[in-house]
Amino acid sequence: MTIYMSSGAFRTRSVNSVIDDAVRLGVKRIEMSSGLDHEPNLEDALRRGLNKGLQFLVHNYFPAPADSKVLNLTSSDPDGLAWSLNHCRYALDLAKLVNCDFYSLHSGYAVALSPQMLGKPDLQAEAFGKANVDREGAYQLMIQSVREVADYAAANGKELLLENNVISPVYLKKAPLNPLLMTNAEEIVRFMTDVDRPNVGFLIDVGHTKVSATALNYDAHKFLDTVEAYIRALHLSDNDGQEDQNLPFNAESWFAARLKDFADLPMVIEAYELADDQMLQQLELAERLTA
Repeated sequence: MTIYMSSGAFRTRSVNSVIDDAVRLGVKRIEMSSGLDHEPNLEDALRRGLNKGLQFLVHNYFPAPADSKVLNLTSSDPDGLAWSLNHCRYALDLAKLVNCDFYSLHSGYAVALSPQMLGKPDLQAEAFGKANVDREGAYQLMIQSVREVADYAAANGKELLLENNVISPVYLKKAPLNPLLMTNAEEIVRFMTDVDRPNVGFLIDVGHTKVSATALNYDAHKFLDTVEAYIRALHLSDNDGQEDQNLPFNAESWFAARLKDFADLPMVIEAYELADDQMLQQLELAERLTA
């Protein structure tokens, strides 16, 4: 049982402040993730955290670049794709620095986004509704990109984990064709067969699963059963089933009784902007549910 707290749970965007708050609270494990500010002296900051006894994971849009970019391994823009591949390589270098087993990132999507659309699902849905969506082309590009990054990861003794995307009911009202890859179990199974890399697996976000199950009308538990062989880590949060809200979970959350099935995997609490007592309560609850 290894439970991490997402950097998004802290009420700061500063890498150094996240480290200081974790030390103050006795939180030993942190997933450094999207939403943090660019840190010019990042490696020094991470070494400082390591020296204070912290353990880190590296996730998605971390480290944040000085100028906003879009991370997408299926980008049709050659410059955007090149940046995304380079970001993944550097993130894997950081994974080596902090001695974690993997780097994880979101699965790709089949349309172009601007940095201003990130974190704004309504704007994204409007853009998707007007876009020409080539899912199969994006899928094939994702295989190519993931193989490239996975080979770099393997050369450094690391794994590459992909996170299941989230598609919401409001998305599908505005964009009838789902442009987001890896939102259902069948595509994940197909992808894992096609990508053919033993160091590739999935980080399953249970919040994403709940919303996508509502939008695509499938059973979330059957989803977990189908992809279980490929799960290497979990993101834990709750929501109303209509949108990804990154709310705290409780003992009645849909996935709570399933956590014992995955007790040997890393888990990340990804509820956002928690008060100190909430953070500690979520850690205690996760430990209890996986014991």
